[in-house]
Amino acid sequence: MLFEMGLILLGVSVAGFGLAGYWDLKTTEFPDWLPYVMIALALGIRGVFSFLTGDFSYIIYSIMIGMAFLGFGLLLYWLKQWGDGDAWLLGAMGFLFPDSGGFAVATLLPFPLTLLFNFFFIAFFYLLVYSVALGLKSPKVSRKFLGELSHARREFCGLVGVFALACVGLMGYVTWQFGMPVWSLMYVLAFPPLLLSVLVFTRYGRFVENNLFKKMIPVSILRVGDVLIKDRWRGLTEEEVRKLKKKGGKVWIKEGIRFAPVFVITVLVTLMWGNLLMLFI
Repeated sequence: MLFEMGLILLGVSVAGFGLAGYWDLKTTEFPDWLPYVMIALALGIRGVFSFLTGDFSYIIYSIMIGMAFLGFGLLLYWLKQWGDGDAWLLGAMGFLFPDSGGFAVATLLPFPLTLLFNFFFIAFFYLLVYSVALGLKSPKVSRKFLGELSHARREFCGLVGVFALACVGLMGYVTWQFGMPVWSLMYVLAFPPLLLSVLVFTRYGRFVENNLFKKMIPVSILRVGDVLIKDRWRGLTEEEVRKLKKKGGKVWIKEGIRFAPVFVITVLVTLMWGNLLMLFI
């Protein structure tokens, strides 16, 4: 019966997170009611199965993990890291899957921690691909970044050069001190290029944010759902837009990475694959 419940919850997850991802990519926002409905369905389904089986841990655990996920998501919203809608989607994920729902999931951690680890792991690569694709769609911006990068080459070369020397020194020390063959330590030489990649991508991320995600517009073209730079990730209401248009002038708005698709990817990857941490072990 547990697996049947898991299948129903998976259906709710794919439909709900799939719709959120679709609307987010198409219009940059999704309806506020969507995560609320997903949470209500999660509690309803788990409540029914708790009653049928006489095991109320299904619903209790859902409430506990769901509230913890929602609290963590709202904390990130308060810190201006993402929108309130994303916080509620994270909460919905916790309410739906505080456990594996009967799926045979390979994991080294408790299931909720596995879900969170996979979420942030997938989010990192999603952000990477999204940012690069966004830059490639704007050739002028890409050329501007290459020009900025050329000015930073001395800084990067200095940091990576010092780090490379430290890596070589570490290899020499370990070989001398512990008698390990040098060939067994060759993987250490991969660290300097990795550091260079991190430095370049970090600079690129800041560049994309400043040049593509922030812009000044006349209030006359301001829309419901636009986010002011000074605010947290909360879209303007119709009343707020009307008041700003009465004042006139221009305002700075910001756009964010359309993040909702990460949720459906995380659920599917976690239930079908397991803990992505195992890729490194």
